[in-house]
Amino acid sequence: MTPIHFLSFLLSLYLVDCHYHDKRIQEHSERYSRLPSWLLPAWLDRILFRPHPYGWVDGKKRESPGGGNKERWYYHTKQKKLMKMEAADAFELQRSVLLGLCVVVLCATWAFWRLSAGFWTWYSG
Repeated sequence: MTPIHFLSFLLSLYLVDCHYHDKRIQEHSERYSRLPSWLLPAWLDRILFRPHPYGWVDGKKRESPGGGNKERWYYHTKQKKLMKMEAADAFELQRSVLLGLCVVVLCATWAFWRLSAGFWTWYSG
Protein backbone atom coordinates (compact mmCIF):
# COMPACT_ATOMS: atom_id res chain seq x y z
CA MET A 1 0.00 0.00 0.00
CA THR A 2 2.95 2.33 0.61
CA PRO A 3 3.95 2.64 -3.07
CA ILE A 4 0.39 3.65 -3.94
CA HIS A 5 0.36 6.35 -1.26
CA PHE A 6 3.81 7.54 -2.33
CA LEU A 7 2.71 7.73 -5.97
CA SER A 8 -0.47 9.62 -5.05
CA PHE A 9 1.57 12.04 -2.92
CA LEU A 10 4.02 12.67 -5.77
CA LEU A 11 1.17 13.24 -8.19
CA SER A 12 -0.60 15.60 -5.79
CA LEU A 13 2.67 17.46 -5.17
CA TYR A 14 3.08 17.84 -8.93
CA LEU A 15 -0.48 19.19 -9.24
CA VAL A 16 0.05 21.65 -6.38
CA ASP A 17 3.34 22.81 -7.91
CA CYS A 18 1.68 23.33 -11.30
CA HIS A 19 -1.12 25.29 -9.63
CA TYR A 20 1.25 27.62 -7.80
CA HIS A 21 3.47 27.98 -10.88
CA ASP A 22 0.47 29.11 -12.96
CA LYS A 23 -0.61 31.40 -10.14
CA ARG A 24 2.86 33.03 -10.02
CA ILE A 25 2.95 33.50 -13.77
CA GLN A 26 -0.51 35.03 -13.76
CA GLU A 27 0.31 37.29 -10.83
CA HIS A 28 3.56 38.64 -12.29
CA SER A 29 2.74 38.71 -15.97
CA GLU A 30 2.16 41.89 -17.92
CA ARG A 31 -0.92 40.45 -19.56
CA TYR A 32 -2.74 39.87 -16.29
CA SER A 33 -3.65 43.00 -14.44
CA ARG A 34 -5.91 43.70 -11.51
CA LEU A 35 -7.90 46.19 -13.53
CA PRO A 36 -8.62 46.35 -17.27
CA SER A 37 -5.82 47.83 -19.36
CA TRP A 38 -8.08 50.56 -20.72
CA LEU A 39 -8.75 51.74 -17.17
CA LEU A 40 -5.26 51.41 -15.71
CA PRO A 41 -2.14 51.36 -17.90
CA ALA A 42 0.52 48.75 -17.14
CA TRP A 43 3.12 51.27 -15.96
CA LEU A 44 0.66 52.77 -13.47
CA ASP A 45 -0.38 49.30 -12.31
CA ARG A 46 3.27 48.46 -11.53
CA ILE A 47 3.66 51.68 -9.54
CA LEU A 48 0.46 51.28 -7.54
CA PHE A 49 0.61 47.54 -6.91
CA ARG A 50 4.10 46.39 -6.03
CA PRO A 51 3.40 42.96 -4.67
CA HIS A 52 6.23 41.04 -3.17
CA PRO A 53 5.88 37.51 -4.43
CA TYR A 54 5.19 35.07 -1.62
CA GLY A 55 4.90 37.89 0.86
CA TRP A 56 1.92 36.17 2.41
CA VAL A 57 4.00 33.13 3.41
CA ASP A 58 5.60 34.87 6.37
CA GLY A 59 2.81 36.20 8.55
CA LYS A 60 5.19 38.08 10.88
CA LYS A 61 6.42 41.44 9.75
CA ARG A 62 9.90 42.32 10.87
CA GLU A 63 9.97 45.97 11.74
CA SER A 64 13.23 47.81 11.85
CA PRO A 65 13.97 50.11 14.81
CA GLY A 66 13.78 53.16 12.53
CA GLY A 67 10.15 52.39 11.69
CA GLY A 68 8.72 50.94 8.54
CA ASN A 69 9.45 47.58 7.03
CA LYS A 70 13.01 47.82 5.68
CA GLU A 71 13.47 44.10 5.05
CA ARG A 72 14.01 43.21 1.40
CA TRP A 73 12.24 40.15 0.14
CA TYR A 74 14.34 37.35 -1.33
CA TYR A 75 13.06 34.10 -2.82
CA HIS A 76 15.74 31.92 -1.26
CA THR A 77 14.81 33.05 2.25
CA LYS A 78 11.26 31.73 1.87
CA GLN A 79 11.98 28.35 0.27
CA LYS A 80 11.57 26.32 3.46
CA LYS A 81 8.21 27.93 4.20
CA LEU A 82 7.08 27.47 0.61
CA MET A 83 8.07 23.81 0.71
CA LYS A 84 6.10 23.27 3.91
CA MET A 85 3.07 25.03 2.45
CA GLU A 86 3.16 23.04 -0.79
CA ALA A 87 3.65 19.76 1.09
CA ALA A 88 0.67 20.54 3.34
CA ASP A 89 -1.46 21.30 0.28
CA ALA A 90 -0.27 18.07 -1.36
CA PHE A 91 -1.24 16.06 1.72
CA GLU A 92 -4.70 17.66 1.63
CA LEU A 93 -5.07 16.81 -2.07
CA GLN A 94 -3.67 13.28 -1.71
CA ARG A 95 -7.01 11.64 -0.87
CA SER A 96 -8.69 13.09 -3.97
CA VAL A 97 -5.77 12.01 -6.15
CA LEU A 98 -5.92 8.51 -4.64
CA LEU A 99 -9.62 8.28 -5.44
CA GLY A 100 -8.96 9.54 -8.97
CA LEU A 101 -6.24 6.94 -9.46
CA CYS A 102 -8.62 4.21 -8.27
CA VAL A 103 -11.26 5.35 -10.78
CA VAL A 104 -8.67 5.35 -13.58
CA VAL A 105 -7.48 1.85 -12.64
CA LEU A 106 -11.06 0.54 -12.48
CA CYS A 107 -11.90 2.05 -15.87
CA ALA A 108 -8.73 0.66 -17.42
CA THR A 109 -9.43 -2.79 -15.95
CA TRP A 110 -13.00 -2.73 -17.26
CA ALA A 111 -11.81 -1.62 -20.74
CA PHE A 112 -9.14 -4.34 -20.79
CA TRP A 113 -11.71 -6.96 -19.72
CA ARG A 114 -14.17 -5.83 -22.43
CA LEU A 115 -11.49 -5.81 -25.12
CA SER A 116 -10.14 -9.20 -24.11
CA ALA A 117 -13.65 -10.71 -23.97
CA GLY A 118 -14.41 -9.30 -27.42
CA PHE A 119 -11.10 -10.52 -28.79
CA TRP A 120 -11.63 -13.98 -27.29
CA THR A 121 -15.12 -14.17 -28.82
CA TRP A 122 -13.76 -13.09 -32.22
CA TYR A 123 -10.80 -15.46 -32.02
CA SER A 124 -12.72 -18.54 -30.90
CA GLY A 125 -15.81 -18.03 -33.04
